[in-house]
Amino acid sequence: MKTLLNILILAALATAGARAEIIILFDNPHQTGHPGDPLQFFGVISNTGSETVFLNQDPLTLDGISFTITDWFFTNVPVSLDGTSSSPDIDLFDVTLRNPLLDPPGTYLGSYTLLGGVDGGAQDTLASPGFDVTTAPSVTGVPEPASWFLLGTALVGLGAAPRLRRR
Repeated sequence: MKTLLNILILAALATAGARAEIIILFDNPHQTGHPGDPLQFFGVISNTGSETVFLNQDPLTLDGISFTITDWFFTNVPVSLDGTSSSPDIDLFDVTLRNPLLDPPGTYLGSYTLLGGVDGGAQDTLASPGFDVTTAPSVTGVPEPASWFLLGTALVGLGAAPRLRRR
């Protein structure tokens, strides 16, 4: 019985030591933009374990209603990472701010989850770092006083042109 218990403990320690550890490090996890601005979330995915890990899916969530998310997982993320290796700095996803009426200025929290594991069908949660998007008030184009002066001068000129032709 004692031998069986020792074997089980050694097996548990062996599998724990071979476990992969995935870390996702965003270049800038806190971004701010105005409506219409695209925000790009770049990052590095690292496998600090000794075993190869397959990266199979990346569901992500973001509070808010009108954000458009472009996920670059199948374009940029490698299929797998060998032990103690990292991906290059890659564009993981983009967020475009759309309607300031549906998503007023403020901070919206998100989570990027990476699923994968020992093979191409594994769906274990490997990492789930947070990020946030802060929407700033939309910038309205207000003409400068010089623009108003030029517009007024042009309108006066157009009004005076027919009178000058009559003379």
